[in-house]
Amino acid sequence: MNIAIFGAGSTGCYLAGQLCISELQVSLICRPAIKQKIIANNGITLTDYNGFKQTIMPQALITDINQESSINGKFDVVFVTLKCHQVSSIANQLMAITHDNSSIIFMQNGLGSFDSIKDSLDHYSLLQGITPFNVLQLPNAVFHKGTEGVFTLQANPHTIAIQSALVNHGFGCDIEADFTPMIYGKLLLNLNNALNAVTDLPIKQQLSHYKNRRILAKAMKEWLTVCEAADIQLHQYTKVKPSWLPTILSLPNVLFTVLAKQMLDIDPKARSSMWEDIQAKRKTEVDYINGAVVSIGKKYGIKTPVNQAIVEQIKQLEQRH
Repeated sequence: MNIAIFGAGSTGCYLAGQLCISELQVSLICRPAIKQKIIANNGITLTDYNGFKQTIMPQALITDINQESSINGKFDVVFVTLKCHQVSSIANQLMAITHDNSSIIFMQNGLGSFDSIKDSLDHYSLLQGITPFNVLQLPNAVFHKGTEGVFTLQANPHTIAIQSALVNHGFGCDIEADFTPMIYGKLLLNLNNALNAVTDLPIKQQLSHYKNRRILAKAMKEWLTVCEAADIQLHQYTKVKPSWLPTILSLPNVLFTVLAKQMLDIDPKARSSMWEDIQAKRKTEVDYINGAVVSIGKKYGIKTPVNQAIVEQIKQLEQRH
């Protein structure tokens, strides 16, 4: 199985590293800066909050898709790990590097980006995937997993084979047939991405402040209200039901600290991908996350002032940086 990671940033490189360690053939389609870092440091180094550390070099590092597709042929599986706003424009590039039996797996946060491209590629096996954990890019091509969770992929023969390889090498990987509850449930957790960028604090420190948790709780309540109106079911990613999260986040610090240990392990260094985007002066995915809450809320007549305010704060940060 010949696999490509299209848009290998933080999450893409972590995925590539796990696949390489699992003895799968993996090529990275990435920015020249990422390629240079990986070469300079003799590979990708994966670390996590439990002390795991391993360095691995992918099969190929690609910065020119047209040149590579003519040399090495087509990929059986392509993981698309680009940002949401970059997805709609890559249909022709994906067709150039795949064949009729290829699987294309979209790993974006939020809602809307998959719908923007699926009609252009309707003759392919199009799947979705989720990264339910945080990955922070550190110096020297180190990619650090800061929270618990495993890659979750939509079921087909390719992803089942990938799951088997990952599990056989000590990594977790979940396979799900119905991915709609997965996507909507993940959005509930992703609502903190923007708040983490606004506070400019590590996630664990951010959530230690009652005021910050209350804002997140209100943002989550808005999404839960929208989902109830739209009859949307949410997958449970934490050890508690999605509907309980706002209540737990609203608890006083002493009680929250006790319960949070049972919910989610968080590395002190962990930050959100949106924080990384702001620091790197890149456009964020806020329109597909908090903005999606606002737009779906309007459709069902649900007011979402907290998420609207968060979107506006991120837009201001984008302009400032």
